[in-house]
Amino acid sequence: MKKYIFIFFIQCVQLNAQPLIVGFYNCENFYDTTNQIKVMDEDFLPTSEKSYSSKIYSIKSNHISKVIFALGKINNGDGVALMGVVEIENKTVLNKLVAEPLLRKYHYKYLHFDSRDQRGIDVALLYNPSFFIPYQYLPYSLTDATHFNDYATRDILYVKGILSGQWVHVLVNHWPSRRGGSFSSNNKRIWAATICKKIIDSVSLTEPDAMFIVMGDFNDNPNNESIRKLGLYNPFLALYKKGFGSIAFGDSWSLFDQILLSNNWRHTNNLTTCKPIIYTNPDMIETQGKYRGYPKRTYDGDQFRGGYSDHFPVALIFKAKNAEKPLK
Repeated sequence: MKKYIFIFFIQCVQLNAQPLIVGFYNCENFYDTTNQIKVMDEDFLPTSEKSYSSKIYSIKSNHISKVIFALGKINNGDGVALMGVVEIENKTVLNKLVAEPLLRKYHYKYLHFDSRDQRGIDVALLYNPSFFIPYQYLPYSLTDATHFNDYATRDILYVKGILSGQWVHVLVNHWPSRRGGSFSSNNKRIWAATICKKIIDSVSLTEPDAMFIVMGDFNDNPNNESIRKLGLYNPFLALYKKGFGSIAFGDSWSLFDQILLSNNWRHTNNLTTCKPIIYTNPDMIETQGKYRGYPKRTYDGDQFRGGYSDHFPVALIFKAKNAEKPLK
């Protein structure tokens, strides 16, 4: 696991200018401790088998804040500019997160809508107002007459705004899981990719040179059909081919967490990209039991392990060509 820390940091320290950092993190069951009547959050209450207390909730929030803080410090960065997060329950946990002592000085704000997901887990976008100014944002449902009628799933969050002087379109995704097997559930992720591609194509009709950042836990790898269907440049494909991953199962690594870009990012005059990173540190790695060497979870079943998430976060490091200082 140590090679994650070494290799990816070496890729980024070679940048000379202050970086612009865009990250993504599946926070794994980031719930508050209050029973929400319309969602299935009973496993994450003080009265549950997990004994999900206010103390554990605070530990969870603090751990996530440590990750976001550390990502923002890569190569002497001044905080993460954009941070997509998924598996968050509501605005309550987001308010607690941005108010954490490590993050408070960055004045992070967030964009979020409640989805109809049965477990009440949503997607959101944190942003640093010094780097990003949102203009428009709305959710896109994956439900139609023939899809997801048996259960609801997470929306796709669309955000348009200005990132370091550049208009960008951001899509935050958490596609359907591989529950029941990757093959039998594949059509659900293909449908999610279809909706995502429709959003991209719709914007591109009026903005042919639109710059897209498409991030998420896609529950598919960079070489899977659903990801390829988007027709985007995937900086994480090369890492996947080398065997790196953000989540492990059955002693096999998968790279479900990715940040993709429209191809015209390579030609913009304002920003260029560094190689991607999969971020981890020793505290985020399980040292015991059946998940040894995996991302350290908050719980192993109902046993509190004090970990972070069953995913590692990912990020892209951007170098600003024409803007030495962030927007004010």
